[in-house]
Amino acid sequence: MSYPPEFLKLVDEFIDVANRLAQIKGDGEVSAAILFAAGRYNAFNFVANNGQEQDREKAVEFYVSEYRKALTSNMEGVVGPVVKPQG
Repeated sequence: MSYPPEFLKLVDEFIDVANRLAQIKGDGEVSAAILFAAGRYNAFNFVANNGQEQDREKAVEFYVSEYRKALTSNMEGVVGPVVKPQG
């Protein structure tokens, strides 16, 4: 799968913020916060775009499926190498 450079640049901006926060709070807490923030933002996006109650389960399935694909492809190095932290 190929991602547009503009998209990957946006992703890198989130990762840069997460890395800065991890120096203060720890990577486990930041990882949990990213997951929670993604859920909150996507729920807001669903509701703001007139998401209907009957479409809710389909939306959840979509977001969970997309997260699973992203996590798996990153673990497999499809998007690029995931560098282990030093230490």
